[in-house]
Amino acid sequence: MNIQYKPFDLINKIKDNNYSYTHTFGKRVTEADTNVEKLQDKAGSFRKSVKKLKRYTSKGISRDMLSDQVEDFVKSYNTMKNSSEAVTDKEVQKQLSKLEELFSDNQKNLKKIGIENVNGQYTFDSKTFSEAADKTIDALLIGHDSLIGKADQIMRKVEESAEDAQYLTSEYKVNRTLNYKETDVLMAAFTTLAGQVTSTLGLVQPGSLSDSTVQDSVKLLLNSFAQSAYRTDSTHKSENIDRLNELCLSRKDQLAKLGLTFDNGQKNMVFDDSVDMTTADFQNTYNELFGKNAAFGKAVIEYSKNIFNDIIQPDQIGVSVIDAQA
Repeated sequence: MNIQYKPFDLINKIKDNNYSYTHTFGKRVTEADTNVEKLQDKAGSFRKSVKKLKRYTSKGISRDMLSDQVEDFVKSYNTMKNSSEAVTDKEVQKQLSKLEELFSDNQKNLKKIGIENVNGQYTFDSKTFSEAADKTIDALLIGHDSLIGKADQIMRKVEESAEDAQYLTSEYKVNRTLNYKETDVLMAAFTTLAGQVTSTLGLVQPGSLSDSTVQDSVKLLLNSFAQSAYRTDSTHKSENIDRLNELCLSRKDQLAKLGLTFDNGQKNMVFDDSVDMTTADFQNTYNELFGKNAAFGKAVIEYSKNIFNDIIQPDQIGVSVIDAQA
Protein backbone atom coordinates (compact mmCIF):
# COMPACT_ATOMS: atom_id res chain seq x y z
CA MET A 1 0.00 0.00 0.00
CA ASN A 2 1.33 3.44 -0.96
CA ILE A 3 2.22 6.01 1.68
CA GLN A 4 -0.26 8.89 1.68
CA TYR A 5 0.71 12.55 1.86
CA LYS A 6 -1.03 15.89 1.59
CA PRO A 7 0.67 17.91 -1.18
CA PHE A 8 2.54 20.34 1.06
CA ASP A 9 3.55 17.56 3.47
CA LEU A 10 5.17 15.72 0.57
CA ILE A 11 6.85 18.90 -0.68
CA ASN A 12 8.28 19.53 2.79
CA LYS A 13 9.44 15.90 3.02
CA ILE A 14 11.33 16.36 -0.26
CA LYS A 15 12.86 19.66 0.93
CA ASP A 16 13.98 18.10 4.22
CA ASN A 17 15.66 15.27 2.30
CA ASN A 18 17.86 17.62 0.27
CA TYR A 19 15.33 17.80 -2.55
CA SER A 20 15.03 14.08 -3.06
CA TYR A 21 12.70 11.25 -2.11
CA THR A 22 13.77 7.66 -1.53
CA HIS A 23 11.18 4.98 -2.07
CA THR A 24 11.67 1.39 -0.85
CA PHE A 25 9.65 -1.26 -2.62
CA GLY A 26 9.60 -5.01 -3.18
CA LYS A 27 10.59 -6.36 -6.57
CA ARG A 28 9.60 -9.92 -7.45
CA VAL A 29 12.11 -11.77 -9.60
CA THR A 30 11.63 -15.24 -11.05
CA GLU A 31 14.85 -17.19 -11.42
CA ALA A 32 15.75 -20.73 -12.39
CA ASP A 33 16.93 -22.92 -9.51
CA THR A 34 20.24 -24.26 -10.87
CA ASN A 35 20.34 -27.02 -8.24
CA VAL A 36 16.98 -28.33 -9.40
CA GLU A 37 18.07 -28.10 -13.03
CA LYS A 38 21.18 -30.19 -12.25
CA LEU A 39 19.00 -32.75 -10.51
CA GLN A 40 16.63 -32.84 -13.49
CA ASP A 41 19.54 -33.68 -15.78
CA LYS A 42 20.75 -36.53 -13.56
CA ALA A 43 17.21 -37.74 -12.88
CA GLY A 44 16.65 -37.97 -16.63
CA SER A 45 19.66 -40.26 -16.98
CA PHE A 46 18.55 -42.44 -14.09
CA ARG A 47 15.02 -42.74 -15.45
CA LYS A 48 16.39 -43.92 -18.79
CA SER A 49 18.22 -46.73 -17.01
CA VAL A 50 15.02 -47.60 -15.16
CA LYS A 51 13.07 -47.67 -18.43
CA LYS A 52 15.60 -50.05 -19.98
CA LEU A 53 15.32 -52.47 -17.08
CA LYS A 54 11.54 -52.14 -17.06
CA ARG A 55 11.50 -53.61 -20.58
CA TYR A 56 13.35 -56.70 -19.34
CA THR A 57 11.68 -60.08 -19.68
CA SER A 58 12.93 -63.25 -18.06
CA LYS A 59 15.97 -64.44 -20.02
CA GLY A 60 15.06 -61.98 -22.77
CA ILE A 61 18.66 -60.76 -23.11
CA SER A 62 22.06 -62.16 -22.23
CA ARG A 63 23.18 -61.99 -18.61
CA ASP A 64 26.22 -59.89 -19.65
CA MET A 65 24.06 -57.29 -21.40
CA LEU A 66 21.69 -57.21 -18.43
CA SER A 67 24.69 -56.80 -16.12
CA ASP A 68 25.76 -53.68 -18.02
CA GLN A 69 22.26 -52.24 -17.72
CA VAL A 70 22.10 -52.92 -13.97
CA GLU A 71 25.53 -51.38 -13.48
CA ASP A 72 24.38 -48.26 -15.36
CA PHE A 73 21.27 -48.23 -13.16
CA VAL A 74 23.40 -48.21 -9.99
CA LYS A 75 25.86 -45.58 -11.22
CA SER A 76 23.15 -43.22 -12.45
CA TYR A 77 21.29 -43.58 -9.16
CA ASN A 78 24.40 -42.61 -7.19
CA THR A 79 24.96 -39.60 -9.46
CA MET A 80 21.37 -38.44 -9.09
CA LYS A 81 21.46 -38.93 -5.34
CA ASN A 82 24.60 -36.81 -5.04
CA SER A 83 23.11 -34.01 -7.15
CA SER A 84 19.97 -33.93 -5.00
CA GLU A 85 21.76 -32.87 -1.82
CA ALA A 86 21.66 -29.16 -2.69
CA VAL A 87 17.95 -29.19 -3.58
CA THR A 88 15.81 -27.63 -0.86
CA ASP A 89 12.34 -28.25 -2.28
CA LYS A 90 10.41 -30.38 0.23
CA GLU A 91 8.28 -32.26 -2.32
CA VAL A 92 11.32 -33.25 -4.39
CA GLN A 93 13.11 -34.48 -1.29
CA LYS A 94 10.00 -36.35 -0.20
CA GLN A 95 9.91 -38.34 -3.45
CA LEU A 96 13.67 -39.01 -3.34
CA SER A 97 13.28 -40.30 0.23
CA LYS A 98 10.64 -42.73 -1.02
CA LEU A 99 13.11 -43.95 -3.62
CA GLU A 100 15.80 -44.47 -0.99
CA GLU A 101 13.30 -46.34 1.18
CA LEU A 102 12.50 -48.56 -1.79
CA PHE A 103 16.17 -49.51 -2.08
CA SER A 104 16.38 -50.14 1.67
CA ASP A 105 13.25 -52.34 1.64
CA ASN A 106 14.82 -54.49 -1.09
CA GLN A 107 18.38 -54.54 0.25
CA LYS A 108 18.44 -58.32 0.83
CA ASN A 109 17.51 -59.19 -2.73
CA LEU A 110 19.69 -56.38 -4.09
CA LYS A 111 22.66 -57.82 -2.23
CA LYS A 112 21.94 -61.19 -3.83
CA ILE A 113 22.41 -59.67 -7.29
CA GLY A 114 25.54 -57.70 -6.32
CA ILE A 115 24.05 -54.31 -5.32
CA GLU A 116 25.04 -53.12 -1.87
CA ASN A 117 25.04 -49.85 0.07
CA VAL A 118 28.54 -48.93 1.19
CA ASN A 119 28.87 -45.66 3.12
CA GLY A 120 25.79 -44.16 1.46
CA GLN A 121 26.77 -45.14 -2.11
CA TYR A 122 25.59 -48.22 -3.95
CA THR A 123 28.15 -50.57 -5.44
CA PHE A 124 27.71 -53.25 -8.07
CA ASP A 125 29.54 -56.57 -8.15
CA SER A 126 29.24 -58.09 -11.61
CA LYS A 127 30.55 -61.48 -10.41
CA THR A 128 27.80 -61.76 -7.81
CA PHE A 129 25.27 -60.71 -10.44
CA SER A 130 26.46 -63.40 -12.87
CA GLU A 131 25.85 -66.04 -10.20
CA ALA A 132 22.47 -64.69 -9.05
CA ALA A 133 19.35 -66.83 -9.41
CA ASP A 134 16.97 -65.89 -12.25
CA LYS A 135 14.01 -65.74 -9.87
CA THR A 136 15.78 -63.14 -7.69
CA ILE A 137 16.54 -60.97 -10.72
CA ASP A 138 13.01 -61.40 -12.06
CA ALA A 139 11.50 -60.43 -8.68
CA LEU A 140 13.43 -57.15 -8.71
CA LEU A 141 12.94 -56.25 -12.35
CA ILE A 142 9.61 -57.63 -13.56
CA GLY A 143 6.13 -56.44 -12.65
CA HIS A 144 4.29 -53.35 -11.48
CA ASP A 145 5.20 -54.02 -7.83
CA SER A 146 8.83 -54.89 -8.47
CA LEU A 147 11.65 -52.57 -7.41
CA ILE A 148 11.98 -51.33 -10.99
CA GLY A 149 8.21 -50.93 -11.39
CA LYS A 150 7.94 -48.88 -8.21
CA ALA A 151 11.11 -46.90 -9.01
CA ASP A 152 9.56 -45.89 -12.33
CA GLN A 153 6.41 -44.66 -10.56
CA ILE A 154 8.42 -42.66 -8.01
CA MET A 155 10.67 -41.16 -10.70
CA ARG A 156 7.61 -39.88 -12.52
CA LYS A 157 6.69 -37.95 -9.37
CA VAL A 158 10.30 -36.80 -8.88
CA GLU A 159 10.29 -35.29 -12.36
CA GLU A 160 6.89 -33.64 -11.81
CA SER A 161 7.88 -32.10 -8.48
CA ALA A 162 11.25 -30.99 -9.88
CA GLU A 163 9.48 -29.28 -12.76
CA ASP A 164 7.27 -27.40 -10.26
CA ALA A 165 10.33 -26.38 -8.25
CA GLN A 166 12.47 -25.40 -11.25
CA TYR A 167 11.68 -21.69 -10.98
CA LEU A 168 11.83 -19.65 -7.78
CA THR A 169 10.13 -16.30 -7.28
CA SER A 170 12.04 -14.13 -4.82
CA GLU A 171 11.24 -10.68 -3.54
CA TYR A 172 14.04 -8.17 -3.12
CA LYS A 173 13.95 -4.83 -1.36
CA VAL A 174 14.89 -2.08 -3.79
CA ASN A 175 15.58 1.59 -3.02
CA ARG A 176 14.78 4.16 -5.68
CA THR A 177 15.71 7.80 -5.18
CA LEU A 178 14.21 10.57 -7.26
CA ASN A 179 16.12 13.86 -7.18
CA TYR A 180 14.47 17.22 -7.79
CA LYS A 181 15.60 20.71 -8.71
CA GLU A 182 14.93 23.24 -5.99
CA THR A 183 13.27 25.58 -8.50
CA ASP A 184 10.94 22.81 -9.67
CA VAL A 185 9.85 21.99 -6.13
CA LEU A 186 9.20 25.70 -5.56
CA MET A 187 7.03 25.74 -8.69
CA ALA A 188 5.10 22.71 -7.41
CA ALA A 189 4.55 24.56 -4.13
CA PHE A 190 3.31 27.71 -5.90
CA THR A 191 0.83 25.88 -8.12
CA THR A 192 -0.39 23.73 -5.21
CA LEU A 193 -1.05 26.95 -3.33
CA ALA A 194 -2.88 28.31 -6.40
CA GLY A 195 -5.17 25.30 -6.46
CA GLN A 196 -5.90 25.45 -2.75
CA VAL A 197 -6.49 29.21 -2.82
CA THR A 198 -8.87 28.84 -5.78
CA SER A 199 -10.75 26.09 -3.97
CA THR A 200 -11.11 28.32 -0.89
CA LEU A 201 -12.24 31.32 -2.97
CA GLY A 202 -15.00 29.10 -4.32
CA LEU A 203 -16.41 28.75 -0.82
CA VAL A 204 -17.01 32.48 -0.44
CA GLN A 205 -20.50 33.69 -1.31
CA PRO A 206 -20.29 36.92 -3.36
CA GLY A 207 -23.13 38.38 -1.28
CA SER A 208 -20.96 38.20 1.85
CA LEU A 209 -18.30 40.51 0.38
CA SER A 210 -19.88 43.55 2.02
CA ASP A 211 -18.54 42.22 5.34
CA SER A 212 -15.15 43.77 6.14
CA THR A 213 -13.82 40.60 7.75
CA VAL A 214 -14.70 38.56 4.65
CA GLN A 215 -13.12 41.26 2.48
CA ASP A 216 -9.85 41.04 4.42
CA SER A 217 -9.77 37.26 3.97
CA VAL A 218 -10.55 37.48 0.25
CA LYS A 219 -7.87 40.13 -0.27
CA LEU A 220 -5.28 37.81 1.27
CA LEU A 221 -6.49 34.97 -0.94
CA LEU A 222 -6.47 37.05 -4.13
CA ASN A 223 -2.97 38.31 -3.35
CA SER A 224 -1.83 34.69 -2.90
CA PHE A 225 -3.58 33.77 -6.14
CA ALA A 226 -1.69 36.50 -8.03
CA GLN A 227 1.65 35.26 -6.72
CA SER A 228 1.02 31.55 -7.25
CA ALA A 229 -1.30 30.99 -10.22
CA TYR A 230 0.60 32.95 -12.85
CA ARG A 231 4.29 31.93 -13.03
CA THR A 232 6.47 32.76 -16.01
CA ASP A 233 9.75 31.99 -14.23
CA SER A 234 9.50 28.19 -14.37
CA THR A 235 12.54 26.23 -15.55
CA HIS A 236 10.45 23.06 -15.65
CA LYS A 237 9.04 22.39 -19.10
CA SER A 238 5.37 21.52 -18.70
CA GLU A 239 2.47 22.12 -21.01
CA ASN A 240 0.25 22.43 -17.93
CA ILE A 241 2.25 25.43 -16.70
CA ASP A 242 1.86 27.03 -20.13
CA ARG A 243 -1.86 26.29 -20.15
CA LEU A 244 -2.39 27.77 -16.70
CA ASN A 245 -0.57 30.96 -17.71
CA GLU A 246 -2.55 31.15 -20.96
CA LEU A 247 -5.78 30.63 -19.04
CA CYS A 248 -5.00 33.58 -16.76
CA LEU A 249 -4.08 35.80 -19.70
CA SER A 250 -7.26 34.83 -21.56
CA ARG A 251 -9.28 36.14 -18.61
CA LYS A 252 -7.22 39.29 -17.97
CA ASP A 253 -10.15 41.67 -18.50
CA GLN A 254 -12.29 39.84 -15.98
CA LEU A 255 -9.37 39.41 -13.56
CA ALA A 256 -8.73 43.16 -13.78
CA LYS A 257 -12.22 43.77 -12.38
CA LEU A 258 -11.10 41.83 -9.30
CA GLY A 259 -7.93 43.92 -8.94
CA LEU A 260 -5.75 41.26 -10.60
CA THR A 261 -3.60 42.77 -13.36
CA PHE A 262 -0.45 41.96 -15.32
CA ASP A 263 2.66 44.12 -15.65
CA ASN A 264 3.68 45.57 -19.03
CA GLY A 265 5.83 42.57 -19.95
CA GLN A 266 3.19 40.12 -18.67
CA LYS A 267 5.84 38.56 -16.43
CA ASN A 268 3.87 38.88 -13.22
CA MET A 269 0.33 39.13 -11.92
CA VAL A 270 -0.30 41.60 -9.09
CA PHE A 271 -3.26 42.35 -6.85
CA ASP A 272 -4.55 45.82 -6.03
CA ASP A 273 -6.05 45.55 -2.56
CA SER A 274 -7.80 48.89 -2.95
CA VAL A 275 -10.36 47.33 -5.28
CA ASP A 276 -13.97 47.89 -4.22
CA MET A 277 -15.49 44.50 -3.46
CA THR A 278 -18.97 45.80 -2.80
CA THR A 279 -19.85 46.66 -6.40
CA ALA A 280 -22.11 44.47 -8.48
CA ASP A 281 -19.45 44.35 -11.20
CA PHE A 282 -16.89 42.90 -8.76
CA GLN A 283 -19.29 40.40 -7.23
CA ASN A 284 -20.68 39.20 -10.57
CA THR A 285 -17.18 38.77 -11.99
CA TYR A 286 -16.06 37.02 -8.80
CA ASN A 287 -18.92 34.55 -9.18
CA GLU A 288 -18.12 33.98 -12.87
CA LEU A 289 -14.47 33.17 -12.13
CA PHE A 290 -14.49 31.58 -8.67
CA GLY A 291 -18.10 30.74 -7.88
CA LYS A 292 -19.45 27.22 -7.52
CA ASN A 293 -18.73 25.16 -10.67
CA ALA A 294 -17.07 28.14 -12.38
CA ALA A 295 -15.11 26.87 -15.40
CA PHE A 296 -12.15 29.14 -14.68
CA GLY A 297 -11.75 28.00 -11.09
CA LYS A 298 -12.14 24.33 -12.00
CA ALA A 299 -9.49 24.67 -14.72
CA VAL A 300 -7.02 26.39 -12.35
CA ILE A 301 -7.45 23.57 -9.83
CA GLU A 302 -7.02 20.88 -12.50
CA TYR A 303 -3.89 22.46 -14.01
CA SER A 304 -2.44 22.91 -10.53
CA LYS A 305 -2.85 19.22 -9.77
CA ASN A 306 -1.34 18.27 -13.11
CA ILE A 307 1.70 20.51 -12.57
CA PHE A 308 2.25 19.01 -9.12
CA ASN A 309 2.10 15.49 -10.60
CA ASP A 310 4.37 16.44 -13.53
CA ILE A 311 7.07 17.71 -11.18
CA ILE A 312 6.78 15.50 -8.08
CA GLN A 313 5.79 12.28 -9.93
CA PRO A 314 4.10 10.61 -6.94
CA ASP A 315 3.48 7.41 -8.92
CA GLN A 316 7.25 7.03 -9.41
CA ILE A 317 8.05 7.29 -5.69
CA GLY A 318 5.33 5.00 -4.35
CA VAL A 319 3.11 7.62 -2.72
CA SER A 320 -0.48 8.68 -3.16
CA VAL A 321 -1.52 12.27 -2.69
CA ILE A 322 -4.54 13.23 -0.63
CA ASP A 323 -6.58 15.79 -2.54
CA ALA A 324 -6.34 18.89 -0.37
CA GLN A 325 -8.42 20.83 -2.88
CA ALA A 326 -11.49 18.61 -2.79
